[in-house]
Amino acid sequence: MRVSAQPAVTTSEEYFEEAGVVWANDIFQAEFYGLDLPATKEIELAVRKLEEVSLDASILAELGDKAEISVSQLCAFLSENRESSEWFIFYLNGRNGVWAVRAFWFVGSGGWFVFARSVAGPNGWGQGRRVVSQV
Repeated sequence: MRVSAQPAVTTSEEYFEEAGVVWANDIFQAEFYGLDLPATKEIELAVRKLEEVSLDASILAELGDKAEISVSQLCAFLSENRESSEWFIFYLNGRNGVWAVRAFWFVGSGGWFVFARSVAGPNGWGQGRRVVSQV
């Protein structure tokens, strides 16, 4: 999926709401609300399906420098994929380093639920989940 260039912006609850986010966990809010984001260039994103249960460490190692996308690219992706039935995983740089972010469209609330969690934890991601990264 091609994501157009994004302007510099300071994130806020309203910024994420414009992308369709209706709920974010406390970690996501602490890490990603109020960030000053630089402008980004147009980029091609890949959506990769996990073939087996995978830990963040193994996903990050396999994708290398292609794993992370910017917060503004996350918002552009979410905005373009409203009402998707897929669960997506993103790796984003927040206030305190890189975080794994899960997003899914909750039909009952008409928007995205987003959860940030540490990439250092022992939790895995289920087979069939989709990881969004740089091509």
